[in-house]
Amino acid sequence: FGALAHADSLPPEERIFQNETSLGLILGPDVTENSFVAAHCEALQRYLQQIIVMPELPPPAARIEIIAADSSSPLTVLNKGGVVVAQIRIQSASQASSQLAEAVSRLWLGRAAVAAGKSIDVSQPWLRQALKSETLAMLRPAMVDAWYRQGRATAPARLRDVIEGRAPDFEAFLFWRALRAELGGTSEQVRVMIAVSRGEDVLREARPTKPWDEEAWLLARANLLLTRMPPSLSMQESADALRDISRFVFDFGKGDTVWDGPALVYYREAKGVKVAMAARWSALQREILRQNPVYHNAWRALGSWLENFETATPEQLNELWGNYLRERAAAETLQREVKQVLIDSNHL
Repeated sequence: FGALAHADSLPPEERIFQNETSLGLILGPDVTENSFVAAHCEALQRYLQQIIVMPELPPPAARIEIIAADSSSPLTVLNKGGVVVAQIRIQSASQASSQLAEAVSRLWLGRAAVAAGKSIDVSQPWLRQALKSETLAMLRPAMVDAWYRQGRATAPARLRDVIEGRAPDFEAFLFWRALRAELGGTSEQVRVMIAVSRGEDVLREARPTKPWDEEAWLLARANLLLTRMPPSLSMQESADALRDISRFVFDFGKGDTVWDGPALVYYREAKGVKVAMAARWSALQREILRQNPVYHNAWRALGSWLENFETATPEQLNELWGNYLRERAAAETLQREVKQVLIDSNHL
């Protein structure tokens, strides 16, 4: 009876749930967490199959073990007898998706390396970052525009820093996108990805005769960012663009001077003013659809002033300009309120 009493006092054995994915078997104590991990596995698989057209890796499949968070590393990738195993300790809900995207990218790269008889971590760091980012982009497509926007707003990372994983994830993402554009067909993209997963240098693989240098990287990055304009600007980008398009600098005999709308009306017959204001009106019509909703009314109000600049009376234009200033002030107030809400939510 003593043994039975001791058995009754033992904690119940933890139940482990399983999820099968094309990347590997997920093992974890929580069904919801398993499903969340599975979504990241399938996102990477969709990217590889639909975008890169990557052939399936040979067996065995990988294994993903979800372990209770502790002071250990949040992610450990091991080779257990030819089976690549990722042990994941989800540290926080806010970082979970980023952590899982990194895990599944390293898992796939580990499988590709082991299949070629290499160690699981032989791939260059940039490709792990790039695949992590592409996985997140499959789950949250809006991230792509955010990374392009970030790329336009920051100085480029040095090429060697990107390759060796010292640059931010978005730089590795931009590097891979730029490289794919140069490689062209999916067969070349597959070849380079497989080679890098096995430890080869991407610069030699992508351009065997003339590897990329710093200048080539800067040019490719710039071309990539110029060919994709974001569908919608951020609040600050819309505010900055509005400030630029409504800033009028002319020289009427006293050097370059900044003029506000009402003062400029009295010089509207000058040829240079006519040409410049027509160009502003065309630019506004072209750009208004990309503006952030917070600033949309301000852009429309400025558009009304520009549209009527040549024909309306000074009094009518003053009224339109005043409406523009009111709409811009309202947008700036709303922008500050939105920023404060975001700051407060981060402190919860």
